[in-house]
Amino acid sequence: MPRHLSEAQRARAIAKLEENWSLSEVAAELNVSKSCIFYIKKRWLEEQRLQRTIRRGIGKVSTEYEDNALVEFISHNPFEIAVKAREETLFPGSLRTTQRHLKQCGFKNCVAAHKVFLTEEHKQRRVQFANEFLQENEFWNNVVFSDEKTFQSSKNGRLRLSLWITGYVMI
Repeated sequence: MPRHLSEAQRARAIAKLEENWSLSEVAAELNVSKSCIFYIKKRWLEEQRLQRTIRRGIGKVSTEYEDNALVEFISHNPFEIAVKAREETLFPGSLRTTQRHLKQCGFKNCVAAHKVFLTEEHKQRRVQFANEFLQENEFWNNVVFSDEKTFQSSKNGRLRLSLWITGYVMI
């Protein structure tokens, strides 16, 4: 089915209706729904026009300053969630609008992966690996060690990340 009828098709629908065709017959003829023909007929009887009403939406709810404040907050606090960013910056839009705006500004919302716990076999392989490279001093200058520590930035459950969509690689 076509998304919208042309003005000529709407005029043809009105002509058929004036010839006493039923809504169903006209709809079948033009391959549209019966409700579509109903609203064309209603507009014609009430307003004597065939043109569709163009809807423009509600417009932008935030100013450029509010937009910049939101982006600045997330840039400096990449582990914060959109709810907190909206509250802290007094962003006037809804939560969905806040999330959509951040996405349009190049941020991507990710959920941190679940941590896989090491088994004894994993630990033995790590020790074996370290022993193999024990003599190479250059290699160990570029290594950072950490224990099995999980970091959490907030009490809001799973860790969420707001990342710039750039060349960064998350490991």
